[in-house]
This record gives sequence, C-alpha cells and structure tokens, in this order.
Amino acid sequence: MPPSFCFLKFYLLLLLSISVTAQTATSADPPKAGADGLYRVSAANLKKLDPSPAVEFPHELSAYEITDTVAVEATISPEGKVKAAKAVSGQYLALKEAAAKTVKKWTFEPYLINGTPVSVRTEITFNFKNTLDHYLDPNGGVPVHLDQKTAQALVVKRVELQYPPEARLAHIQGEVELRVIIGEDGHVHALHIIKGHPLLASAAYNAVRQWEFKPYAENGKNLAVDTNITVTFTIR
Repeated sequence: MPPSFCFLKFYLLLLLSISVTAQTATSADPPKAGADGLYRVSAANLKKLDPSPAVEFPHELSAYEITDTVAVEATISPEGKVKAAKAVSGQYLALKEAAAKTVKKWTFEPYLINGTPVSVRTEITFNFKNTLDHYLDPNGGVPVHLDQKTAQALVVKRVELQYPPEARLAHIQGEVELRVIIGEDGHVHALHIIKGHPLLASAAYNAVRQWEFKPYAENGKNLAVDTNITVTFTIR
C-alpha cells in the first residue's frame, strides 16, 4: 500500500451522477415489469433517503492518479430497501467494491405503480476523480507543466530505488510512472502514481518523494512545476 506523507495534497472529487437509460415513469405510461417481476426504473426517478452513507474512496488508492466511472446495478424492494447491488462496470476493483458495498446500505422511498409499492431494478453511476489537476501552490498559482526530460535535468538529489524483495523473488521488473508537483523550493509537494506494477509502485513512490530539484524559474521568479517522472526497476 503506497504510503502518504504530511504535505501530500489530495484533490478528491466524488460525484454521484444518474444514469438515464431507463424510461421515465408517468401516470399515462408506467414502466413494465420484466420476466423477473422487477420494474426497470431510472435512478433519476428514485429518491434516496438521508442519511444514506456516501461512498468512501479506498485508502489503498489514495496515492494513485485515478479517474474512473463505476456503474452499480441495484435491486430495491417495495419497502425501499436495497436487496442486491453489483458493480457492472469500472476499471478498479477497489472502487467497484466500495460503490457496491455502500449502495447495499442505502434506503429509498418506495416506488409506486398505480399507488402500489413495487420492486425495482436501477443503475447508479459514480464518477471518481482523484487527481492533482486542481493543485494550487501556496500563493494560489497553477504549476507550470514541464516535460519529463526537462524535469529530470533539474534533479539535484536522487534517492535510489529500493527493490522490493517480493518483486525480486518473483522476477518482476519494469517502469513506474508518477505525477509530481515540485514546489518553488524544489521539494516534492505532491505525488501520485500513474501506472506501474503494484509491487514496484510503492518503492518508486517512497524514493521519488525524497528527490530534490533545482527550483524552476521564469523571468527571475521560482515557479511550482507539474511533471511526470518515470523510474525503471531492473533485476541485475
């Protein structure tokens, strides 16, 4: 699990958006029950009751640069209780599990067909965004984007990679790419893992967060920098 460090700033945005693939119920044209007896209803036509819990972003992914959409299919009883919830799309297993687990705890107002509560099936969509896109320096400025070659040339202190024993034993090698925010002082102010084998990513994170850079300046003024750094693990 990639560790965090005290000055790491996370900008986590978790939005609940509603899928509109189902037909809207009206008195003139109510939805029809399927062969399973469930009415397919858009989540936009269901009212979630408070205080239903919000989805918690998985801690094990907090150091990763992530944008993902997870869709959860839920079956809701006539009483408004969620009887089943299953993630049907999404890239990250931990996000899918977190979304489905939370939806199972939700309660809705009963859905009525001709005044009678019925069982329904719906799809709820979650948009997860854990990126450094909105990072601002202490003065409120947006970091300057630098290409990786230029950023590498600014390194003045490079902490060597510590090869994870488990990865070495399994003969796992390869690259880990990280997104790095370098402050005006040349220190790493924020860091996210973009991609790389999980057994190598933590070691890369631990090393790069200790790197130091020559402050980047334009017109005599030091500026914060947003860049990517790629490190390579090779068994020798």
